[in-house]
Amino acid sequence: MSFLVRSFAKILRRAVRIAVLTSLHSGNSAAQLSPNDPSVAPNLGVWLRDASTTFDAETGIWSDSSGNQRHATPVGEVNVAELRTFLAPTASNVPGGGLSDDDLPAVKFSAGVEDLLVVEEINGGAGLTDLTLFVVYNVDPLAAITSQIRPVGIGSISALQTAAGNNFNLGSDPSIRKDNGQIGAGSYTEPFPNQTTFIRTARMSRIPDTIDEWFNENGTLQKVLSVNGSSFTTSTDDFFLGDLRAGATGTPGVNGPNPARGDFDIVQAIAYAAALTDQQIVEINEWLVENPDGSGGNSGSGQLAFTGISVTEDRAGATLTWRSKPGTKYAIDLTYDLENGPWLEINDDIDSSGRETSADVPTFTGEAPAQLPSHAYFRVREIRL
Repeated sequence: MSFLVRSFAKILRRAVRIAVLTSLHSGNSAAQLSPNDPSVAPNLGVWLRDASTTFDAETGIWSDSSGNQRHATPVGEVNVAELRTFLAPTASNVPGGGLSDDDLPAVKFSAGVEDLLVVEEINGGAGLTDLTLFVVYNVDPLAAITSQIRPVGIGSISALQTAAGNNFNLGSDPSIRKDNGQIGAGSYTEPFPNQTTFIRTARMSRIPDTIDEWFNENGTLQKVLSVNGSSFTTSTDDFFLGDLRAGATGTPGVNGPNPARGDFDIVQAIAYAAALTDQQIVEINEWLVENPDGSGGNSGSGQLAFTGISVTEDRAGATLTWRSKPGTKYAIDLTYDLENGPWLEINDDIDSSGRETSADVPTFTGEAPAQLPSHAYFRVREIRL
């Protein structure tokens, strides 16, 4: 079933906080999981989001929202095969595509500029055998060699100007690029979504020994690749965004005198030093669909918001689930008119079950009406005693 979740952070009368969930069709909904939820936070390496407030266009630093203080900074000058300076990207806005009707704040990496950011050591300096990457971005390749256009990844040949071995770069052909090999090119079940903003999820797992990928263009998560016996250990745990292998200038022995070029706008980028479960990937995608620019906040910290609804076949009852805080009491209200009300109280004595709370509620007040509604709106209130 589909449902709409809206969270209101403002304080209302009687010092309550509310979250509103709408729709009343039978079935179950997918829960949302914030990228920094306590269940995944221990393995969260870096979270780059909400570029309108966290990206400094003057310094080129994109601040980390994971709480780990692993900010993305311009690579600057390197001198391995030859002297080269990698600059900062610029601030931008990109169409939301099938994820949003509004433009989304982003960080733009331009085809004619050597621009590259790095987040150093997301795994304490050790190579990764298990990892999961989420990126919300828009890629516009300007050349045929799309395997060289790798906006996000662990490790970068072009930045280091040397063959670094087993890296994990998200190629735009599409494939996973190891720089000493490739995984998945020609095996994807869906084409790469060029020139549209979408969510790409990539996971490498040692046990089971697989690499998997998903595309999400419009709120529907599609698994597009699964390759068994393909995992490895990365030669670095540095996380790069930008011209990982392409760029304005060719690097001898890497991409020749005429590298492929592409413009791309990165809206969010998240890296975990762990292989998340299928369910966690589904639930984080649900969160990203609702918050494509990442401005929805740190819901893992207890922000009040619905995470799911299960409605009975006859639509006479529902089970509501929301993010909660221990030691808190909640109330649930019902209305059939979100704009004009009135709100009718169903239960004002619900004790928190901890980080998440559920309650069974009727979809009507008083006696059951002859004709149950097709839509209803529920509100949960945090009661401050």
